[in-house]
Amino acid sequence: ASQRASYEEAATLKGQTLTQWSTSKLDEAAAADIEAVRLTRLTGPAFEEFCSMLDASLPESTRELLAREEIWV
Repeated sequence: ASQRASYEEAATLKGQTLTQWSTSKLDEAAAADIEAVRLTRLTGPAFEEFCSMLDASLPESTRELLAREEIWV
């Protein structure tokens, strides 16, 4: 069967128009692509290290930098 015929059959089986079915698939693909780029996956040990870093105190040099008067507007 042709691609279009397959798409039309799938849409019909879902009770949707071809446009509705196509759009729903594009929405799913877009969300997956965006998540794949924006999401950082960590192993268990890497996640624990990340959490420890978040809980740790800032280094003195960072605290000094943040305490400086802003030079930008």
